[in-house]
Amino acid sequence: MRTVTILGLGVLGLFFALPAQALTISNTDPDPHTVTVKTGSDSTELTIEPETAVEPPCEPGCTIELENGEQYEMKGGEEVSIEGGVIFVDAAPGGEDDDDAASGVDPGEPLDTEPQDSAAAHSDGAQAQ
Repeated sequence: MRTVTILGLGVLGLFFALPAQALTISNTDPDPHTVTVKTGSDSTELTIEPETAVEPPCEPGCTIELENGEQYEMKGGEEVSIEGGVIFVDAAPGGEDDDDAASGVDPGEPLDTEPQDSAAAHSDGAQAQ
C-alpha cells in the first residue's frame, strides 16, 4: 500500500513539473478558418469557428498551416490569433534568458552576490589591520 501511494504521488508530481506545451489558436475573424497542425509525423486538421479558440498539442514544436498555404513554426505554449487570415503571436513562453535580457542583465557576466561590508569579506571573521 505504501508503494502505491508513493508511486501515485510521483506521477502526480510529474503532472505539475512538466511544462504545458499546448498551443492556443484564437479566431478573431468573422469567418471560420481551417488550420492544419503538424507535430512530428502527426497531422491534425481543425476548423476554428469565429470568436473561439482551440488548444492543439504542440510538443516539442509544431507547424501551423493556414488554408492559403502559409506555414508558421511554433515552439509550443504560444497564444496566437487569426486576424484577417493571418496568424499573429499574442504571447510566447519566455525562458530565463528572456528575463535577464528584459532586466538589463548580461547573461554572460557573473552576478555580484557578495556583500559589500568589509568585515564580511573575510571568511575567518578577522578584521583587516
